[in-house]
Amino acid sequence: MVAQSGDGRLLGAITGHLIPERPNTLFVWQVAVHTDARGHGLGVRMLEALVKRLQPHGVEYMETTVTDDNHASWAMFGRLADNAGAELHRSVFFDRDRHFEGAHDTEFLARIGPLTATAP
Repeated sequence: MVAQSGDGRLLGAITGHLIPERPNTLFVWQVAVHTDARGHGLGVRMLEALVKRLQPHGVEYMETTVTDDNHASWAMFGRLADNAGAELHRSVFFDRDRHFEGAHDTEFLARIGPLTATAP
């Protein structure tokens, strides 16, 4: 999924994949928004457009990993959940000490769904 300005400049992109064992779940790997476009809800709008595109193919859930201190990402995924009337569940996915030997912050799994209604 990409977003561009009227003059063709890339403003944002999302990468992800359907989880093979759970084809009703989209794993979002990365959401990137150009600094000029931040703070205007572009990330949420791209996520909503992606969900809307995938819902006819059976996608009901979205998952991603986020560190605790990434407040912008938590806010973005929280808005997506709120707009869709869905729950956002948070659980430890990769523990700082167990998986990263203290070299990286704990990654939390954010699971949003069911995504049955998204904003237009």
